[in-house]
Amino acid sequence: MNFYNRLAELSKIEDKNIFREGLFGLELENQRITLTGDLALTPHPAVFGDKGSNPRITTDFSESQIEMITPPCESPEEVYYALMNIAQEVRKGIGEERLWPLSMPPRLPEEELIPIARYQDQEKAREKYRQELALRYGKKMQMISGLHYNFSLGDKLIDILYKQQSIKIDKKEFIDNLYFDMIRNFLRYRWLLIYLYGASPTYDPSYESVVERELETVRKCCPECCQNSINYLKNATSLRVSRFGYSGSRQRKHKVYFNCLCEYKSKMKNMMERKVIQKESEFYSPIRPKQVLQEGETQLEAIEKRGVKYIEVRILDINPYEPIGIGLGQLRFLHVFLMFCLLERSKSISSKELKKINANHHIVALNGRDPSIEVYDYKFGKSSLKNLGLNIFAKLEQIAREMDSGTEGAKYLESVLYEREKLIDNSKLISARIVREMQQNNESFLDFGLRLTEER
Repeated sequence: MNFYNRLAELSKIEDKNIFREGLFGLELENQRITLTGDLALTPHPAVFGDKGSNPRITTDFSESQIEMITPPCESPEEVYYALMNIAQEVRKGIGEERLWPLSMPPRLPEEELIPIARYQDQEKAREKYRQELALRYGKKMQMISGLHYNFSLGDKLIDILYKQQSIKIDKKEFIDNLYFDMIRNFLRYRWLLIYLYGASPTYDPSYESVVERELETVRKCCPECCQNSINYLKNATSLRVSRFGYSGSRQRKHKVYFNCLCEYKSKMKNMMERKVIQKESEFYSPIRPKQVLQEGETQLEAIEKRGVKYIEVRILDINPYEPIGIGLGQLRFLHVFLMFCLLERSKSISSKELKKINANHHIVALNGRDPSIEVYDYKFGKSSLKNLGLNIFAKLEQIAREMDSGTEGAKYLESVLYEREKLIDNSKLISARIVREMQQNNESFLDFGLRLTEER
């Protein structure tokens, strides 16, 4: 069924909770900094206990990089306040230090001084993994932070969709296919999220060496890409997800289409066998299928045994204007967007389409604030970002109305209409606001970040 038929069928269901039910989780990374905006070189605060066993407060790559993790929650509101509580505990626990409010790093020391996260003897494998990441990508690139959004569909909705299918297959296989359908559509339309939520249009000079290294690679390997890359600061929305951040350049030639679980498993195993990645967590995909781990399992083993349980969205920059890096309206909008990815028809991705999908990602990441920007629509060549975006929003509005049905107010629709305005007026983009405020206040990147930490 196409989008409209599928939505119409679900709209007939009396229980409107099926549109809202699901599980939500957030993982927020932040750098600890000194009052001068320098990376804090102190150990992970002892008040948070052992980083290897604390399920709520741990570290990511660096000893200086705190990661806050919520448990699975039953609504955007619940997960928002869960993360808020953890963030308040962290701010109290770090004393005079502060949390850097942006995805691109604060002022960094030389590479050799950046502290890799340290672990106890029984967990030295985690430390060794991070040491290998430092060798492959450099420590400075690993200091980029972000926010991961985890989502699983409600059981009632899955049951309804399973009953509606015309060809009966095993339910586990059906659920796996359902999530991979969502993942492919997320890949196709993620450029819209990069446009709306990109919040890393610039960086501190201490990160310049990473940018120069990538520019040199571009000059050698892709001369025709140089012009767009050289002009990156003029119209960028998200350097974090561009070729100057987590672009996964070592992994690009190993094309992963997400057309089925079998293909995904095969590609992951192939990349690990060829030493392209150490394990699945090094695969820098904008989205990944996940399963709850049992003791001793890897993600790939867990998915093979029990199938896909949820998806992990990985392209979200930290929103510097929100105390926990993401707003409640944004959480609701992401829920609507993922429901769109579920309901929109999702054919297999071909090599030709994947090239356009990835091109859209980088076009918007590096040039998203250009009012004349065009992106691929996958059918008829290029079209204006605004027009293609408005077509998607027409569907998002219909979904939001269904999600609001049976509730007081129109919270989901309000979140969609709020984001739609950014297509009409790109000065309302987070990335545009950051650049504008820095210019108006004659602030450096460091000054801008410090001012925001003082206002919290």
